[in-house]
Amino acid sequence: CWEEGVLRTVADANVGSIFGWGFAPFHGGVLQFVNAMGTRAFVARARALAQRHGARFEPAAVLVKMAETDATFADREAARP
Repeated sequence: CWEEGVLRTVADANVGSIFGWGFAPFHGGVLQFVNAMGTRAFVARARALAQRHGARFEPAAVLVKMAETDATFADREAARP
């Protein structure tokens, strides 16, 4: 949804993840969780989980690209037109 532009803001994604599929609200939403953890660390953890539990844990391409510079979703939101 982020890559396709369906979600317009980080807040949209965070609220949607909490109310839409029950992501733990004390983390602030899924993108806030990734931002807090750091994209490099998140991608590394996702890859480790994928090796152990299967491809469903492979990180999305956008996360892999962001991890190269440890960019956050706040950075990407600020760069949107």
